[in-house]
Parts: sequence; C-alpha cells; structure tokens
Amino acid sequence: MRRTLSLIIAAGLALGIASAAQAQMHNHGAAPEPAPVQKAAAQSAASTGKINRVEAGKKVVNLTHGPIPALNWPAMTMDFGVAPTVDLSALKVGDTVAFTVGKDAKGMYLIDSIKPAK
Repeated sequence: MRRTLSLIIAAGLALGIASAAQAQMHNHGAAPEPAPVQKAAAQSAASTGKINRVEAGKKVVNLTHGPIPALNWPAMTMDFGVAPTVDLSALKVGDTVAFTVGKDAKGMYLIDSIKPAK
C-alpha cells in the first residue's frame, strides 16, 4: 500500500512538472525574461518594410514587412511600438525602411532601430 501511494505521488509530481513546462512553452513570451544584455541579442531581428503610417507622438509605426525567419513571423502588416530613443521625424508614409525589432523589458516586440533602406 505504501509503495502504491509513493508511486501515485511521484506520478502526480511528474505530470505537474511536465504540464508547467508545456504551459510555459506555449505562453509565447510570458516566461521569465533573460537578463537585458542576453535578451537583446537573443530576440533581435533585422528586416525591411514599407511604412503605412507614422504616429511619432505615440511612438508607433505601421509597417508592411516580409517574413522575418529569426522570429518565425510570416509577411504581414502590423503596428510596431518604437523604442523611446528612435527618431521618427525623418520617416514618411511610403518610405521603404530597414529596421530591427527586439523585445522591451515587458517582453513586447518593438522597433529598436529604423532608417531609410538603400
């Protein structure tokens, strides 16, 4: 009886650990973030796109971009938040730009550099 009870407890613990690990893997970004230096290197990706809208006051840019394999993203049109240090004053609708995207301290994707593409 004692052996059966021990086996049941061990199986329950193993299932709980596996479920927690699986939930963390499927929670896309809600897992604990690595240290800031590691996070930037691990999550930064470069791409090009076309500007559809610039909201400089809100630090938001709407871009149509191609696939970004480093992030497993397909081509899409989306709003991106922009890092506070990025100057948007030279950008206008219709510009083709080169940009890098990474994660902020909260795990949200944002543009950390953007400039006209050559």
